[in-house]
Amino acid sequence: MKKQLLTLICSIPSVFIHAQTIYSNGGTLHVSTGGVLYCNGGITLSNATQLTNQGTLTATKNSTFAQPGNFEINSNSIVSGNGIYRVEQDWINDATFNGNAGEVILFGNTEQLITSTTGTMTTFNNLTLSGNGTNTNRRKTLVNVNATTGTTGVLNLNDRELHTGIHLFMVDNTAPTAISNATTFNNEGFVSSSTNGFLIRKTNQQTDYLFPVGSSDGTRRYRPVMMNPNTAAEQVYEVRFNNFSTDNENYFLAQHESTIDVVNPLFFHSIDRVSGTSDPDIKLFFVPAADNDWTSFAHWYGSEQQWKDVTNTSENTSGNFKFIQKNSWGFPTSDFQYALINTTHPFSIPNVFTPNGDGVNDVFFITSSGLTDFNLFIANRWGELVFETNDPNQAWDGTVNGNKCSDGVYFYSLKAKQNTTDVVKHGHITINGNK
Repeated sequence: MKKQLLTLICSIPSVFIHAQTIYSNGGTLHVSTGGVLYCNGGITLSNATQLTNQGTLTATKNSTFAQPGNFEINSNSIVSGNGIYRVEQDWINDATFNGNAGEVILFGNTEQLITSTTGTMTTFNNLTLSGNGTNTNRRKTLVNVNATTGTTGVLNLNDRELHTGIHLFMVDNTAPTAISNATTFNNEGFVSSSTNGFLIRKTNQQTDYLFPVGSSDGTRRYRPVMMNPNTAAEQVYEVRFNNFSTDNENYFLAQHESTIDVVNPLFFHSIDRVSGTSDPDIKLFFVPAADNDWTSFAHWYGSEQQWKDVTNTSENTSGNFKFIQKNSWGFPTSDFQYALINTTHPFSIPNVFTPNGDGVNDVFFITSSGLTDFNLFIANRWGELVFETNDPNQAWDGTVNGNKCSDGVYFYSLKAKQNTTDVVKHGHITINGNK
């Protein structure tokens, strides 16, 4: 009798069911287009129940019954249709869910789970996260299962956190717009993961794809990644944000090539090309006001047990963020750890040169890189200016006004900037023109 009542109710345009749990033990349920099924408690579909939802189905927590607000599919039940599923607590799928053109909205103000006791992965069409909870109550969390949005679906994060834990969330839709999130600074929506968890995207366009990754463990950080595949062939990339020091996973900060001055101790990213052959452009975003300033990023080489600069990067600003861009990155190893770095710019300032035309040590030149606001002055022992330049690539050939300077000691003064650091150097040079 209960099954017949539910079948009848769900077939009419609009119905509200208050303060009870809906349990179907093998029924056939249908929510018509424009129909509303509103339950102030959990909904459990069992024993091969068939539910077709073309309207709006809502499960709230406004109930004293067990598991209020849950939507549970089990025991060979099948759910399909193009309708909307509004769930205030947990999504539990142990059977078959066909997302079709529908939308699942997880709107709870406490942490919600996407889970299964049988390892059944849910393929959503559109998945939308909403609610007003703060801290961990912003989370919609994968437990014991992976999940995905389908080939036409959209993941809409709003200002919530999709926490994959150690699991995977894949966006199968290759459209660049298949993920959306709130972008208000310090209130962004993002995907977080623990070790082995990833946000995975498929791509098939030569344009930027956003990986809105972050973490609320410890200091809350949103530090996204952009990937531009440089090909229209299908590629698959995965990204994770690690909100802790690289030392925690034995990618030691102190183990780096000599051209690296320091590796970011606050966080790092895990980035991998799962399939495809395209060498994408990669952008790593950071917040200088909170993270310090960085000039490049490095890749961990497991075979050498050290960080190595990816080199030839560019730095740009986007609102409160800066990003480091590396074009055509080839994923040279199977290691997928990347960290922001500052590189060393060692000065090499000679103290003697021999401008005798033999092609060896004929000019005075300051070897460095990354210098701006460059000013170099050279004077003789009487303080008379013999050379001046604002070009860090210009050498002095030991002449003044086209005439050779006499052998002896000269004095230089260098003022410049390296990144945001003032550089001031003074010293002396000896000309030995006859050697």
